[in-house]
Amino acid sequence: MNKNENRNMRLLRLLFALLLVWLTLIWAAPLLVSAPSAILQYMGSAVYFFMDPVCHQLPQRSLHIAGLPMPVCGRCFFIYLGGTITVGIAVLRNKISAWPRGIYAILFSLIVIAFVINKVFLQTEYAYLRYAAGFLLGILLFRLLMETLVFKEISNKKE
Repeated sequence: MNKNENRNMRLLRLLFALLLVWLTLIWAAPLLVSAPSAILQYMGSAVYFFMDPVCHQLPQRSLHIAGLPMPVCGRCFFIYLGGTITVGIAVLRNKISAWPRGIYAILFSLIVIAFVINKVFLQTEYAYLRYAAGFLLGILLFRLLMETLVFKEISNKKE
């Protein structure tokens, strides 16, 4: 592995660690808020406050833990989950290689189909469809982010 590949893998490991912390905070916030300790409650409230600009936090669109909604909606949670799994796989494989363009087209098409089904045909919000679309969007976005970080550097070298 050359110097740039080592740098890229360190960057991906850092991104993976940050995503794991992010997911842990999302999962832990309702537990912290419902804890008997005031300090833990303040910590949980801080997580909700910190994540407020990231997501609308509508309780009816959120997954619930300990009777409280997560600090992000279900779709956002699954975006982060899909992204974490995608980055985690690259870290475990210790490499990242380009995907065929067709995979991106399929992922994007499935997301658009889920949106159209939800808005046009169902006329209501179907939570599991939102979660599935969020998961696919997380895979797509974080995969594009990884490829941009890794392959942008390679294209700059060729110039």
